[in-house]
Amino acid sequence: MKKMNKFMALGLVAAMAGTTLAGCGSSSSAAPASSAAPATSEAAPAASEAPAASEAAAPAAGGNHVFMFKSVGNAFGVIMYDGFADYMKQVGEGCEEKSPAETTVAAQVQLIDEALTKGCKSLSISTNGDTGYDEVFAKAQSQNVPIVSVDSAASADYRVTHNNQASTADIGAMQVRAAVMIACGVDFDPADADMTKGVEAALASYTGDPINIGVLSAGIDTPVQNGWIAEMEKELTKDIYAGKVNPELDKKYGDDEFTKSTTQAQAFLNEGKVNVIISPTTVGIAAAAEVMKQANSNIKVTGLGLPSEMKPYMPTSDADDANSFICPFMLLWDVSHLGASTAAIQMAVANDGFTGAAGETMTMQAWGEYAEETFEAKDDGNGGTSVLTGIPYTFYKGNMAEWADKL
Repeated sequence: MKKMNKFMALGLVAAMAGTTLAGCGSSSSAAPASSAAPATSEAAPAASEAPAASEAAAPAAGGNHVFMFKSVGNAFGVIMYDGFADYMKQVGEGCEEKSPAETTVAAQVQLIDEALTKGCKSLSISTNGDTGYDEVFAKAQSQNVPIVSVDSAASADYRVTHNNQASTADIGAMQVRAAVMIACGVDFDPADADMTKGVEAALASYTGDPINIGVLSAGIDTPVQNGWIAEMEKELTKDIYAGKVNPELDKKYGDDEFTKSTTQAQAFLNEGKVNVIISPTTVGIAAAAEVMKQANSNIKVTGLGLPSEMKPYMPTSDADDANSFICPFMLLWDVSHLGASTAAIQMAVANDGFTGAAGETMTMQAWGEYAEETFEAKDDGNGGTSVLTGIPYTFYKGNMAEWADKL
């Protein structure tokens, strides 16, 4: 199993401290914490042998490649930018992070406009909403600035392609399976990576009241989380859940801000209607886990989280009784590789004529512990394409001790 390196942990520490990554000309200001992420496979996420972004490439003639996450200081976004900046350094390109202090469309639009006015080579973005970008994205197109979205998709009308962490369907479905298994007191089995057998066995013997699932998401208009939630709802229409799991999800939104997410988690606690909370965002899952721990609540938590942030709420030894913890297991992927592969897509656009058309391929140079990789753009069914580069993984008592100090 490949290892995450020290740079990943250092990037996370910086994010958790609420600081802005200094490297590559970052022009962001301090703000909230982190965002979301996916599923699982038997193979662990590979590591990236990358220096901190503070060592990233100097600005190049013609402007930098701009990376923009939902908000500055977001742990998920900081680690992603580390990978992006390191790949750009490797290929001799300059880059900078320009993420807003507020998790809003308007804040991103303002920074994009500033970057375009100053001059930039490309824009890689995780959007804060589905709409509101048309004018500034059209301006980017008029200046021949290619847009690649990552994590949360930009409109297909303006982007080259979208870099997807993992299958949207798998991410949504597996979070539901995790929640149901946890509600039934069933541990994760690494031999059953997608949890299909585990959830079937758990429900086959379940005779209690219908299980109620809450979802503590990011913003109400955030595309990536909404896509996962739609797949959660689709998963719950399957026959195995009928009569045993309430198909209606109780949804609340914390806007990827820790304080708001804490307030919404407290609402779940006070209402007492749900058995388990899924949070498809690293900010939300940490907030919900802390609220439930402080209240000594029986409500369990799962979703998409960073092991270092979730260590106080999870089992870390095979000897632990997983179900005595707030979060018995959760999901995520190699965030740094996601950033690096986004940079690689931008380089394919600049140097190889990659247009993002369905069926077209692009190559990512060997990077860190990853060998050279080739990815294909595929029709996403929404008028655009996506490139699948993510590595799904599940964190549970058998691997948390290893990963808590690395990611």
